[in-house]
Amino acid sequence: MAEGPRRRLRLVSTLLIGIVVVIVAQLAQVQIVDHHFYKDWLEEQLKRPIAIAEPPRGVIRDRNGNLLAGNGVMYSIEADTAYVVDALTAAATMGPLLHMPAARIEQLLRSEAPWVQIVSPVSKEVGEQIMALEIRGITVKPLWVREYPEGRLASHAIGFCNVEGAGFYGVEGFYDALLQPKQVEWEGLVDPASEQIPWVMAAVALPQPGAELVLTLDRTIQSLVEEELARSVQECQAEGGTIIVMDPRTFEILALVSLPSYDPGRYNDFYVLDPLPFEDPAVSQQYEPGSVFKVLTVAAALDTGLVTPETTYYDQGWIEVGGLVVRNAFREADHEHTVTDILIHSLNVGTVWLSTQMGPDIFYRYVLAFGIGRPTGVGLAGEVAGQLWLPEDYERWHDSNLGTNAFGQGLAVTPLQMIVAVATVANDGARLRPHIVGQRIAPDDTVSTFRQAVEAQVISPQTARMVTEMMVRTVEEGVPQARVEGYRVAGKTGTAQIPIPGGYDKEETIASFVGFGPVPDPQLIILVKLDRPKTSPWGSKTAAPAFQRLAARLFVVLGIPPDGTQVAEIAR
Repeated sequence: MAEGPRRRLRLVSTLLIGIVVVIVAQLAQVQIVDHHFYKDWLEEQLKRPIAIAEPPRGVIRDRNGNLLAGNGVMYSIEADTAYVVDALTAAATMGPLLHMPAARIEQLLRSEAPWVQIVSPVSKEVGEQIMALEIRGITVKPLWVREYPEGRLASHAIGFCNVEGAGFYGVEGFYDALLQPKQVEWEGLVDPASEQIPWVMAAVALPQPGAELVLTLDRTIQSLVEEELARSVQECQAEGGTIIVMDPRTFEILALVSLPSYDPGRYNDFYVLDPLPFEDPAVSQQYEPGSVFKVLTVAAALDTGLVTPETTYYDQGWIEVGGLVVRNAFREADHEHTVTDILIHSLNVGTVWLSTQMGPDIFYRYVLAFGIGRPTGVGLAGEVAGQLWLPEDYERWHDSNLGTNAFGQGLAVTPLQMIVAVATVANDGARLRPHIVGQRIAPDDTVSTFRQAVEAQVISPQTARMVTEMMVRTVEEGVPQARVEGYRVAGKTGTAQIPIPGGYDKEETIASFVGFGPVPDPQLIILVKLDRPKTSPWGSKTAAPAFQRLAARLFVVLGIPPDGTQVAEIAR
C-alpha cells in the first residue's frame, strides 16, 4: 500500500480511537461519577407533586341558615408557552376579553418560562369565553373566591378572606384554620408535559372542604340593629357607635353592629381609609364606660350584705378618696339618699361611698368576677382585655382608683365586656361565656354544638333580682326616654369622659345605655354606645332613645307579649 493512504488510514484510526476514548470517558462520567445526579434529575422529571383540585372554604350562615359568607368561581388564565403555536393571533384574540394590551399578552406568551400566568382572577363569564376559544397552550384554571351575599351586613362580626384564601378579622380570622379546606397532595408519575399519568392509582384520601359555621346571629335582628345604629349616628351627629344584642339566658349574640363599617367583598377598596375600618370596635377597642359601671358597684355592695336598697347615706355633693375630690355630675348636695337613688340619679358620690365601704380587696374581687380586665373568649379575632389596674400594680394603681373605678372612670372595657357584666345581673347573677358560633359542621356532616357552662356565680340570684328592680326604677323614674310601652325594662345610662393627654376632654363624651327586658324574665339585653355625639353629650338624650326604639321593635319581632309572661323561643 502506498505511503499516502497508509498515513490517512492511521490518522483516521487515531481519530476514531480518540473519539471512542472520549465517549467511553463521558459514559463513565455519567454512569459512575455523576450517577446520583442524573438519577435524581430523572426522578424529578418523572415524578412531580400532584394535587387534586382544591375544595372550597367552609361557608358561614346565620342561626336560621341564611348564607353570610360563601364561595364563587373565578378563573386564572395561564399558558404553557411551549404549546402556543401562534402567539400574535392568540394575544390579539384574548386582549379585548381580558382588557389587556395584546402586546403585553404576546410578550408573556413568547416568554422563555415554561409556564406563565397571564391574568388572575377573571370573572366566570370571561373565563368561559376564553375556554370557548380553545387556543392551544392556554389553560383556564378555576379558582374559589369568597363571596358575601349580604354586602356590609355583619361585616365586623364576619371579617373577610383575601385572594390567597386567608381569613382576617371577625369569625373569618378567628376560625381561619377550621374554615380552610384540606388539600391532598402526593408524588406521582407525569408525562413530558408534566400532566399526571392517568393510569397511576390516586391517593386514597380525598380533599375536604372547610368546616361550616352556624352563627348565633339572626339576620333579621342584625338588619334592624344596623338600621337603628345608622339612624342614631346620623341624628346624634356621632362619629361612630356600637350596638350589641344578646340573649341573657344563653349569652348568645343575636346582633353585633359597629360604624363605620365596610364591605368584606370589596375589602381592598377600604385600605385607603385612615383609620382602617376592619377592627371590630365591639371587641377590639376599649373605652371608659362611665356610669353604666355603677350597676356592678351597687351589685357588689348589696351582695356583700353591707347595704340594702333602702340603706341611706348623707350626700354632701362631694367626697374625697386618695387625695382626689369626686363630685356628682349635676352638683347635687346636702341630701339624704338611698342606695337605690345612686342608680336612679346616677350619683358619683354615693358610688364612691360604696366602694370605700367595701375596700379594694372586696371591690376588685367582684369587678374581676364580672369579667372586667380579661377577654371574654367570644371567638372573634382581635379581642382585647381592656384595662384594669389592681392594688398590686404599685406603679399604676393609686388609692383614688378605688373611687373613680366605682363609677367607670380610670378603667377601660370593651362594649362586649360591659354587656356581659350587665347580662350577668339579668341572668340571676350567673356569668356565662358569650359566643357567636352556635354550631360547627364538619365535612362528614358531624355537628358540634356549643355547650354553655356557668363561668362564675358572681352574685346571688336574690341580689341580682334586687339590682334588676332598682334598674327598673332607674328607667321609670330617671330615664323615661328608655321606657318601652307595655314592657318593664331595666337599664342604666353612661356618659363617659374621654381621656386625653393631661386629663379628660371637656367637650366630647361617649354616651351609652345598657338595658334588658322584659322583667322579670329578661329575654333580650341591648347595649348602645355612641362615640362623641354632637347633639347632646348625655347617654339619656342619645343612647337611651335608640335603645327604646330598638327594644320596642325587637320585642314585637320575637313575639314577646307585652305582659312578658311567655318565653320567646328564638329560632335556632
